[in-house]
Amino acid sequence: MKHQSLLLFSGVCALLAAGCVKEPGSNRTPAGNDDYFDFKIDQQVVLSVDYGFPNKDYAVLFELYDQNPLTANEAGESVKRDIEPIYRGTTDGSGRFSADIQALSSLSKVWLYSDYPGVLSPVELEIRDDRVSFSQKDYIEQLRAQGTRAVTGNKHTYPDEWLTLGDWDQYGTPDYLEPERTMPSAGTLYGINEVFVKRTDVRKLKERYPEFFEAGLSSDLRIVKPTKIYLVFINSTAVWRNTVGYYTYATGQEPASVDELQRVLVYPDASPYVKSAGGKVSRGALAGGDRVQLKYWDGEKFNDEFPAGVSIGWWLEGMGFDAASGNISIQNKGRFGRFSTEGLNSDGERRTVALLDPQSKKIVAIGFEDNTDLRYNDATFYLEVEEDGAVDGNIPELPDDGKGPSDEENYVKTDGFLMFEDLWPYTGDYDMNDVMVKYSSKVYKNVLNNAVYKIETEYTPCHNGGQIQSGFGIQLTGLAPELVHKVTVDGAAPSNYMQGQPLEPGQRYPTVLLFDDIEPVLGKTITVTFELNDATESTVAPPFNPFIFTDSDKIRGKEVHLVKQMPTDKADPNLFGTGHDVSRPGDNLYYVLVKEGKQYPFALNMSFMTDFPIPQEGKHIDDSYPRFRSWMESDGKNDKDWYLHPAK
Repeated sequence: MKHQSLLLFSGVCALLAAGCVKEPGSNRTPAGNDDYFDFKIDQQVVLSVDYGFPNKDYAVLFELYDQNPLTANEAGESVKRDIEPIYRGTTDGSGRFSADIQALSSLSKVWLYSDYPGVLSPVELEIRDDRVSFSQKDYIEQLRAQGTRAVTGNKHTYPDEWLTLGDWDQYGTPDYLEPERTMPSAGTLYGINEVFVKRTDVRKLKERYPEFFEAGLSSDLRIVKPTKIYLVFINSTAVWRNTVGYYTYATGQEPASVDELQRVLVYPDASPYVKSAGGKVSRGALAGGDRVQLKYWDGEKFNDEFPAGVSIGWWLEGMGFDAASGNISIQNKGRFGRFSTEGLNSDGERRTVALLDPQSKKIVAIGFEDNTDLRYNDATFYLEVEEDGAVDGNIPELPDDGKGPSDEENYVKTDGFLMFEDLWPYTGDYDMNDVMVKYSSKVYKNVLNNAVYKIETEYTPCHNGGQIQSGFGIQLTGLAPELVHKVTVDGAAPSNYMQGQPLEPGQRYPTVLLFDDIEPVLGKTITVTFELNDATESTVAPPFNPFIFTDSDKIRGKEVHLVKQMPTDKADPNLFGTGHDVSRPGDNLYYVLVKEGKQYPFALNMSFMTDFPIPQEGKHIDDSYPRFRSWMESDGKNDKDWYLHPAK
């Protein structure tokens, strides 16, 4: 059956094509599989991430995107796009991760994203020499070294009635930060993340946790024992560049007006180094874990300890920091000033939420709200109280329902299209649309060791441009059979060759045949689920080893695979090297053809694309995609995105 013209199918995909020999004008192939251009339109990239957490038990989930994952909503706030990452993983307890991953060869940069406290995000990274590396410590040091001027006293201006703990550079980074960053326990961080940081729940905080807003509760901190206190930055999702500080008053004598406050400035710009506002990324001032020792002002001088009998309140000046000058000012006649003492807020809203860590009793998480969404994540901090039993009062507790990454969310999703020529070992019309199968695969990994425990893939036969009967199967080549715990296939047209078994009998590696004839299953989705006993991720990367078997009502042994992919044990080895095929099984090179002195694959794997026009029927792929030949003849160096430029 012939299906004419250009059809458009959607799917987020990654491209992988099969390859061939590079010896024009000859049917001979040089020895050595690795020397040949393999027609892949993706590349293997070594990914290395090091967030450098001082904890040893704080694993975080991260994602890698081919574009900035944040954009602006109608209010100008940064929100996460509804797009799939090209990779997802979980660090170890120290924030480290390394693996070989797949990415489009046309990609030159990626965005590293995580919404966990203590990480910079999103960070734009370049792919260099097939590597992507990120060290948060080195990244911050490089930023601080770029354009930082010498700091001198009173270089920047701020309201005359305020006090400061020191000076800051033009970006708002204080010169009085403690030398070492710090983090609380993983459990506390996961709790803070659940309440304040996660972008996945956009409800108002009062809707999620009404108990935080009960009458009589306060965010002001009552000191009942002399102690040192540190204010530690976690994150900010604000569009504004806000200034944050504190004030003190005698416990039980709340200030009646803002004019009574002696405001002390702590963070000139409470923005992360990677600040995303309105979907655009700019330079901020702080990294998660940056901390400042607060000082008690006794009316004449600063003291290291806060005495018993005083309370500490918190303030945020909306849009207080000017990124162009490094100066601080009060905006809109003070209408953007926010205070933890509720009676001081002009709109009557509670503007801070403080939560006491029930385990340590020495950590207090604080979230600020600067405008109208009331999620209290515009500036997020926590307090370190040095002395046991030094704080008391009516502060609600931080919930203990915060959890780290789960196995269910630690997966990599890959969508794509598989394209086959069905006349192997002969070339035929070489339109590469005889059999087309759309796939969407999720590889689930254990968060403790990133071992694969489940693979779930949906296959949808979407085009049949051939004239002979073709079946389709997949093999997890190289995977030991004992690593397969269970196989489930839903929606398939039972293959006669499966003999009623979950795996095809007589195969060294796990093999599943989804159908013997594509025509009756066109447009139908077939789901294949492998439950595995902790397989290595690199051995089960989609699309695995897919293949068609042609003339399937007469012979099982005529298989067509991607270039350099092994045939199964059921393939007829006598067909290699016949017709236009130049496979050399002794060199582990399979499914390569030579036509008019040029080498081509018999199958392509197309992924990481949202749309893919089906090559025109009866038209050589070089004609359907004019840049295909340039890409091929340059061994993939030129026109890496040939698939985005079909003939007009």
